Amino acid sequence: MPMPATSLARRPGFDAIHDIADQQLARQVAQAAGSFEHGLLGRAPTSVTVVAAGGWMVVNVHEVFSAFERRLARDEAGRARVRHFHRRLFDATADALREHVRVSTGVTLRGGLAHVDTATGSVLKTLTTHPDVELFLLGDGLPGFGVPVDFHLHAHGSDGNGPVRH
Repeated sequence: MPMPATSLARRPGFDAIHDIADQQLARQVAQAAGSFEHGLLGRAPTSVTVVAAGGWMVVNVHEVFSAFERRLARDEAGRARVRHFHRRLFDATADALREHVRVSTGVTLRGGLAHVDTATGSVLKTLTTHPDVELFLLGDGLPGFGVPVDFHLHAHGSDGNGPVRH
């Protein structure tokens, strides 16, 4: 199975020993999340990004729609079906993903949120060691000064499936 590209956010001010240990753990978490997604969908995610700092960790799993999903998302009814499918899939498998990461790495992921973007044909799953997840979706093109925030989702709950507010 080809693994997705992984990226590790570097933290200034940490010594090399802690950086190496953090990088190894982050790579293990990325590998565990990527292998879970591969087993679930039969294809590796496009990328897995892990950011760790100050005792918390955020894992982003990005995947693109299959050819069938892209065809289905050509009209509003199809887009609604694709969004519904991926959100239900995340709800149904988030606990298993968290358990797979915990067993594989010892890291307990608590919060989680999935964003399905039918305009770009992608799914972004964000999990964190903290029970709250904040997701900011930024508009097309960023101005020179400031960043417009078009949409904001907040999920709260230790299981990651708490209420979502806009």
